Amino acid sequence: MSNAAPNEPLDFVIIGAGMSGLCMAIQLRRIGIESFVMLEKSDDVGGTWLENSYPNSGCDVPSFLYSFSFAQKMNWTQKYARQPEILKYFQDVADQFDIRKHVRFHHTVREARYDEQAMLWHVTTESGESLTTRFLVSAVGQLNRPLIPTIPGTETFQGTTWHSARWNREFDLSGKRVAIIGNGASTIQFIPEVAKKAAQLTLFQRTPSWIRPQHNYRYPAWATWCFQHLPLVARLHRLWIFLSHEIRFVAFQKESLVNRNYQSWLVRQMKSRLPQKLHETLIPTYPAGCNRILQSSDYLQTVQQPHVEVVSETVEQFDASGLKTATRHFPLDAVIYGTGFRATEFLQPMKIVGRAGETLAAAWQDHPRTLYGLMTPRFPNLFLLYGPNTNLGHNSIIYMVESQVRYLLKCLAAIRQAGHREVEVREAAVKKHDEELHRLLGNTVWAGDCSSWYKTAEGVIPNNWFGAALAYRRRLNRTDLASFAFR
Repeated sequence: MSNAAPNEPLDFVIIGAGMSGLCMAIQLRRIGIESFVMLEKSDDVGGTWLENSYPNSGCDVPSFLYSFSFAQKMNWTQKYARQPEILKYFQDVADQFDIRKHVRFHHTVREARYDEQAMLWHVTTESGESLTTRFLVSAVGQLNRPLIPTIPGTETFQGTTWHSARWNREFDLSGKRVAIIGNGASTIQFIPEVAKKAAQLTLFQRTPSWIRPQHNYRYPAWATWCFQHLPLVARLHRLWIFLSHEIRFVAFQKESLVNRNYQSWLVRQMKSRLPQKLHETLIPTYPAGCNRILQSSDYLQTVQQPHVEVVSETVEQFDASGLKTATRHFPLDAVIYGTGFRATEFLQPMKIVGRAGETLAAAWQDHPRTLYGLMTPRFPNLFLLYGPNTNLGHNSIIYMVESQVRYLLKCLAAIRQAGHREVEVREAAVKKHDEELHRLLGNTVWAGDCSSWYKTAEGVIPNNWFGAALAYRRRLNRTDLASFAFR
């Protein structure tokens, strides 16, 4: 599994074999480090793209950008690829860089505990297996634990329920009465497919979403030929996509003229696709971007169909035959949760124990405090990928993760060059960054009056980076070693 001797600690344990974990593993191999293991709870690599296989699942970032810069795929079939093609890409990358030999599948981490005297992490899996490593990398990301709301009477329902991230392929939707709870990014992708089969479809919408047309298209043969035979064309195409998305960040500044103009454009787009009677129900009033702006070219058309109903009343309880609101009862055969993920509960339910027995959950009880989402005080030699405050609302997270991995490798090089065994980010550096982070986040639309997975019920925004992706990379290009303590 690695080049470490049987009783020697590993250099790295990486938790997760999704996009972030693969990026880290590939770069470790590139610099000659083979003493590492990846612990993956599922049966294959791919992370969220392995688990989210619901009908029409896909990414809202163009595929040429939602891919590694060092492993470009030149023959994407369409601008926004669907889940099977995205998953195959990451699986092919794992094979191309020979990563699978480092992965232990069906290994769920239960606990990781830091030994201050030995300066080592002890990692324990659910099966009781124990590993020892010098460095621990969390690559579990932010969208990995499905959120299923607690609704009274769930156990009495005689129908079938499931979450979109755990799609039930055994259940035949044909002719059934189906309800969907939630109307986020996943729901707007699968609801048109469900509507094609269900006899009656009820969508329980808590808050309307801003929706823009996606304008997906298949790449013509001549374009694919150019991408494959003229690498400069492919690089320019990727750069154009990146810059056209990067400029969108200006629209996410709170109460800005650009944001107001963007919102007006969205209103016009949605009204042109909806009848008057649905305007109040489906068009939001909160600032555009406060919640994630969704992309679809068929969702608004789907909810207008005669057998589809959008209900804004809150679901109060299940009974044996269906769901109840304050005023109505809905007989149902199946309920699908499109309610997203526990995005603000980082690294849970794993127990991460740092110095003096302090748990990460306790250290982050108020909100996560990190340096660039990568490291947190009192947890030496622990690195986070796609950690707190590194998510984007306008560009590709892969660009952010590649920036993070480059930064971590520079820290690692400094450690090895000086002969150190331990690195820990200083409290003062984190405090300074955290104050700036949340001050600037307060200027964005994410701090607006809406509920979203970007922030907690208390209004803290632990998920998003406050600026452009380029600004994040520029900061990480400067490795300020004064921010760290070495031993």
